This record gives sequence, C-alpha cells and structure tokens, in this order.
Amino acid sequence: MLASEVYGIVAGVNMAYAIGTIIKMITQQLNLPRIPTIVCTDSYSLYKCLVKLGTTKEKRLIIDIMAIRQLYKRRELQKVQWINGLDNPADAMTKASPNKALETFINTNKLAIQLEEWVKRA
Repeated sequence: MLASEVYGIVAGVNMAYAIGTIIKMITQQLNLPRIPTIVCTDSYSLYKCLVKLGTTKEKRLIIDIMAIRQLYKRRELQKVQWINGLDNPADAMTKASPNKALETFINTNKLAIQLEEWVKRA
C-alpha cells in the first residue's frame, strides 16, 4: 500500500516541480510574488515517512522518499500536509466509490480541505 502512495506522490511532485519551475521564471520576470508548492496526502503512513523521518525497507521507496525530503529541505516544496481523506479530490480518479470533493471543486471553483497535521518550519 505504501509503495503505491509513494509512486503516486513522486509522479505528482515531479509534475509540480516542472510546472513550478516555469511559473517561478514567469513570476520573477513580472516581479510577482512567489507561488508556493504545497504537497498534500491523505495517507498518514506516507506523511510519516516524508516528514517524521519514518522508514521503509524497500530500497526503491527509500530513494523516492529521500528525493522528496531533499526538495522540502531546499524549500522547493513549501509545505507537506496530511489532509482528511474525505477532502481529497484525487480520490475521484483513483477509487471505485470516490468522495464528492472533486465534484464540489468543479461546481463551485472552491476546495475546502481539513488539515489533520502539517510541519511548522523553524
């Protein structure tokens, strides 16, 4: 289970990093404020691995987890947050019986996310 969560977040972070790099260049050229990259997961075990220095025995997962930790340490990821599973719009794309978060987002152009836990930077 953790493996699929790690592979999913790695794919998402890779896309966010690529898009974020382009947005950063554009905002710098236009003297606009920086747009932060925030990573959210509804998997507590993944959240623990990323921010609480949890470990896994699978070497491939360790490499991916360390890469995300390094992005966070270099502040290329602004926040890593654990969110309530009912607020996760991605579930509509990955679950047989999804929650209503994506539908609500599409209909209202707003997304309400209940944070369960996050890391405060020093």
